[in-house]
Amino acid sequence: MRTAFVNTRLDADQQPPGFSPRKSNERNVVMKRLKIALAKGDGAGPEMMDRACPIVEKAARRDDVEIDWVETPMGWCAFEEHGDTLPAESLQKATEIGTLFFGAVGDKKLDRTLGVENKGMAPEPRCLLTIRKEWGLLLNFRPMIYYKALDHLARVRPEMIPDSGIEQHFIRFLLEDTYFGSGDLAHEVGPRLCESLGVIPKKDDVTGDEERVTDLGYFKRSTLEAYFRYAFGYAKQKQLPLICISKSNVMSRYVLWVNVCNRIHQDEFSDVDLRHLYVDAANELLFKPAELHGVIACGNEHGDILSDGAASAMGGLGMMCSSAVNPVNGKAMFESGAGTASDIAGQDKANPVGRILTGAMMLRHIGVPKGAEAIENAVNEVLREEIRTADIAKFDEKPVTCSEMGRLILEKL
Repeated sequence: MRTAFVNTRLDADQQPPGFSPRKSNERNVVMKRLKIALAKGDGAGPEMMDRACPIVEKAARRDDVEIDWVETPMGWCAFEEHGDTLPAESLQKATEIGTLFFGAVGDKKLDRTLGVENKGMAPEPRCLLTIRKEWGLLLNFRPMIYYKALDHLARVRPEMIPDSGIEQHFIRFLLEDTYFGSGDLAHEVGPRLCESLGVIPKKDDVTGDEERVTDLGYFKRSTLEAYFRYAFGYAKQKQLPLICISKSNVMSRYVLWVNVCNRIHQDEFSDVDLRHLYVDAANELLFKPAELHGVIACGNEHGDILSDGAASAMGGLGMMCSSAVNPVNGKAMFESGAGTASDIAGQDKANPVGRILTGAMMLRHIGVPKGAEAIENAVNEVLREEIRTADIAKFDEKPVTCSEMGRLILEKL
């Protein structure tokens, strides 16, 4: 299963932090050793990551690379020992390495107990938003690739998938918008106007007794220009149209979004086909996936919602792989869309495929293409054999466990 990737393969003199050569006695070749920060996460996250990591290690050897995992605990799993869901030491190590394999954080029960008792420690906003902001992770790649041979996995009618397959490359604009607006702009607005408008920079400070609560959403022209240049360049590389998602019929910030998109298209990428869709129309097309064949440019909030829906249409969130990348310095976090599945933690039921495919995206990003392709081929082979975990199994099928799915994919390598 080919996944979207960022073409940031490094030359020999530009290896990432943690690179060191090592000679292999078995093959008489020089093995490269690369450090990757590892946060296994909460809930069923560790179960899925324990399946994915050995697969990533074995696949990387196809390119004469050995992976050194550097554990950087984050989430509620880190709170008991460190008193913080984002320990400073973990963040520092991950930042120095610049590549983070992230197992998702949060737990429904703990969010309602420890989260209430410890304001500001809710793992998702504390970990995810902090890392995205501090690392400048502008681009969130969420590929949804349909193959005719795997149409039994999809939740759309088989006849909706053409023989040529479908490529939906969601590129979510991961900064600014409503997710960061209140925190970013509160100091510019000032406390008096914040109080008047109901702007509360930190969501944990909302009590529920307010008369008005306002989230500030914004886009900066310079950030949009950088984003659309990359999105159009990616569409050109893939020889696909760019589909620009907006709500410019209602929201003024999306008028800027559309205008910048059109200008970049006209001035720099007129050879790329461009389509505009309102987000509600795009939502309607999720179960007509061929209508969204292309590179899909969407804002932070819209991209979050649409890509989750697309993953459900393709088979389920457990199948979704994802990367968040700074296209300037190459820093990147690799996190699948399955979340922590905390309701089935410890039951060996979670689907590790999204984590495994995310590992393939990570290998391609750090310049390990043979390993990435090997993982994708192994996953495809297992799925073609109609081997499924509980979340994607048909009602009359006996699903395999998380550990069994991982073992079978590892064997295919």
